[in-house]
Amino acid sequence: MKQIVRLFLILTIFLPSLWGQENLPISKEIYLSYDKYPKRVFTGQKFEVTIKAIILKDRSSYDNIVTTLNSAQNIEQLTQVIEWTEHHDGTKTANIEFKAHDKSFQLPVITLALLKNGQVTDHTTLAPVDIKYEKIAINQKLFSNIIASDIKINSVKTKQYSNNELHTTIHIEGYDSNLEDIYLSSYGEQGTSSLVEDQEKQSLYYYVITPLYVKQINFTYYNTLQNSFVKIQLPIILEEELVSTQTELNPYHNSMVLYKQIAIAALLVIFLLIYTFKRDMVYLIISTLLIIVLAYLFIPNEKILLNSGIKVYILPTSNSTVYKTLSNKEIVEKVYEKNGFVKIIFNNENVGWVKENDI
Repeated sequence: MKQIVRLFLILTIFLPSLWGQENLPISKEIYLSYDKYPKRVFTGQKFEVTIKAIILKDRSSYDNIVTTLNSAQNIEQLTQVIEWTEHHDGTKTANIEFKAHDKSFQLPVITLALLKNGQVTDHTTLAPVDIKYEKIAINQKLFSNIIASDIKINSVKTKQYSNNELHTTIHIEGYDSNLEDIYLSSYGEQGTSSLVEDQEKQSLYYYVITPLYVKQINFTYYNTLQNSFVKIQLPIILEEELVSTQTELNPYHNSMVLYKQIAIAALLVIFLLIYTFKRDMVYLIISTLLIIVLAYLFIPNEKILLNSGIKVYILPTSNSTVYKTLSNKEIVEKVYEKNGFVKIIFNNENVGWVKENDI
């Protein structure tokens, strides 16, 4: 039914514009105007216009208001569902959000129609206003494409990505912004993890891959309140955090080992009790073996000294990610050896692998 009404509106209202908008009848009881709009906009900037309607017709003469937009040029309409808010003075307002992409953009012609039982009973149109367009950040390599009234950096987390690269995730909050257009031209691989919009606020997780030697991520955004560029400088600090695949790998602290110790100790008690009553040497031999196994499980790991500059890998392979390079000599626990690598445990219980030839 809604599609039929929309088609009817196009046929009865918009087709006459082919011969000129002046041929459309002007309603005597509906007045439509711009209540608020920006004087200028920038490339890619989100902006909002507020239109106001005064309807003098009796409320019983219509049961629905339909708002349509057409004839826009080089502009993106972000508000798809136009909702009218009625105020105490009887006026109605609606907010429509746009994004301009070219200097030759033009706002759409806005038509408001009153419907009764699915039929158009009255309508009026609003011609577009002129808004100045300005292209900013010409030849500015640090410009991130972000235009906002404010930007906040909530967190910056950096991890090892490969032997020569770092992975930095930035949590950004933007107000009246276009975070979806962010791009840092000074860096290579990058992308958006998630974008959340909440009215005038946006929240974005953005990742950037940088070489190991890069110590800081720099970019600028255009602040619409200050009418100037603001530079953001984010230091890259590598987090030496425990990799998920390396958790619970310490044989001395592993919960599975603890379960084995408890189970073997329980079996030892049982076989000792059986030997006490039956005096059978088989049970004594089994108990002795259990004591040896239990003692082995309680043997602490060997301590070794690692020199500064040694690289610690996530996995025992040459092309594995380096998640830490020792800045000082450090005493660690040696777990076992595999493929020319030695598994080690640091004092903070982080686990890694070092090359056997480096020890």
